[in-house]
Amino acid sequence: MDVFVRRGLTLAGVMGLLYIVLWVLGQLTPILMPFLAALVLAYLFNPLVESLTRIVHIPRWLAIALVFVTIGVVLVLVAWYLVPLVWDQILYARANIPNAIVWLNTSLRPWLQHTFHIETSRINLNVVTAWVTSFLQSHYNFDDTQQMLTRLAQSGMNIISILSLLVLIPIVTFYFLLDWRHMLGRIHGLIPRRMEPKTMQILQECDQVLGAFVKGQLLVMVLLGIVYAVGLQLVGISVGLIIGIVAGLLSIIPYMGFTVGLLAAMVACVFEYGFSWQNMSLVMVVFMVGQVIEGYILQPFLLGDRIGLSPVAVIFAVLAGAQLGGIVGMLIALPVAALLVVLLRHLHEFYQGTMFYSASQPIALADSFTEPQAMSYDLQLQPHDAPDVTESELNASVTTSPKSSNEKTSPASVPPTQQRD
Repeated sequence: MDVFVRRGLTLAGVMGLLYIVLWVLGQLTPILMPFLAALVLAYLFNPLVESLTRIVHIPRWLAIALVFVTIGVVLVLVAWYLVPLVWDQILYARANIPNAIVWLNTSLRPWLQHTFHIETSRINLNVVTAWVTSFLQSHYNFDDTQQMLTRLAQSGMNIISILSLLVLIPIVTFYFLLDWRHMLGRIHGLIPRRMEPKTMQILQECDQVLGAFVKGQLLVMVLLGIVYAVGLQLVGISVGLIIGIVAGLLSIIPYMGFTVGLLAAMVACVFEYGFSWQNMSLVMVVFMVGQVIEGYILQPFLLGDRIGLSPVAVIFAVLAGAQLGGIVGMLIALPVAALLVVLLRHLHEFYQGTMFYSASQPIALADSFTEPQAMSYDLQLQPHDAPDVTESELNASVTTSPKSSNEKTSPASVPPTQQRD
C-alpha cells in the first residue's frame, strides 16, 4: 500500500474516533460537569494536602479532612461577616429606588435636555410597577392550583438537584485527592517510553504555569476587592462594599472588574450625591489607586510573567473565550492561553529542529518532518584544520610509500637465488 494512502487512512480513522469521543462527551456534559469541577478543586487543593503530609507526617486522608474543615470554617466566617452587611446594603438600594426615579425625572432629564437637546419621557413609578406585575402574572400565573403545584414541584426538583451537586462535588473531590498519586501514576504509565522525557517536561511546565497563575490570580482578586470596598466606604458610597466585592471577583477577567466597578460606583455616587464632581473624582481616585496597586505591586509580585502574552493577546483571548464559551469561556480564557503558550513554545523548538527549517538545499516537505535527523555532514578537513607537517616528513613519506598493486616487479630487482629458481 502506498505510504500516502496509509497515512490518509490513519488520519481518517483518528479523526473519526476523535469525533465519536467528542460526541459522547457532549451527550454526557450534564453528568461530567460535577466531576470536572471536582477535578479542578482537587488540582487546586492537592498542594495543601501534599504540604501537610510532608511537614506534619499525617495520613493523607486526615490531611484532606483538615483542608476541607479549614476551608469550610473560613467560608462560614466570611459569610457570617459579609452576609449581614451585603443584605443591609441591598435593602438600602431597594428603598432608594423611588428616590432614584425621582432624581432621574427632576435632575437628569432637564440636564440632558438643556445640554444635549435630548427629549426623554418621564419615568412613572406606577407604570414600572404595573409592568413588573404584568410580567410576573404572564410568566408565573398562580391562579390555577394545578399549575402552581407543578411549578412548585419543578422548583423543588431544581433545588434538590442543586443541593445534590453541592454535596456530590466535595465527595468526589475527596476521593480524587485520596487517589491523586495513583491516578498520576497510571497516566504516567500510558506515556510511550520514547516520548516520556519530553512529555514529562511539557506537563511539568504546564503545571508550574497553571498553578502559579491560579494561586496568584486568586490573591489578586481578594486583595483588589478589599482595596475597592474599603476605598468606596471611605469615600462615602453606601453600597461600596457590594461594588468592591463584585469588582474584585470580576477582576479575574482582565479589565472587567475595573470597568464594571467604576461604572457602578459612578452611578451610585450620582444617585447619592448628584453631579458632585468632588465625590465623583474621589471615586475615580479609588479605582485609579486600585489599578496602580494591581499593575505595579500585585501583578509583578504575585503573578509575574506567568502567561507571556501581550495586552493585545490577552484581550483577544478573553474575547475569543467569551465567543466560544460565554462567561465560563471568559473565566478560563487566560489559563488556557497560558497552556497554549507552553505548547506553542515546544512546537516552535521542534520546528527549528526539522530539516525544513535548517536544511540549505530544497527538500520535500513530508521528508523534512518524518526524517528530522537525516542530514549529511561534510567531514573533509579544511586547510586550517589539517595537522602541521614539515617538508622533510612529507618527502620521507613519499619515498617510503608502497608501490601500487598494478606495478610489476622488474627482474633486476629480484634476488639472484629467485632468478635461478
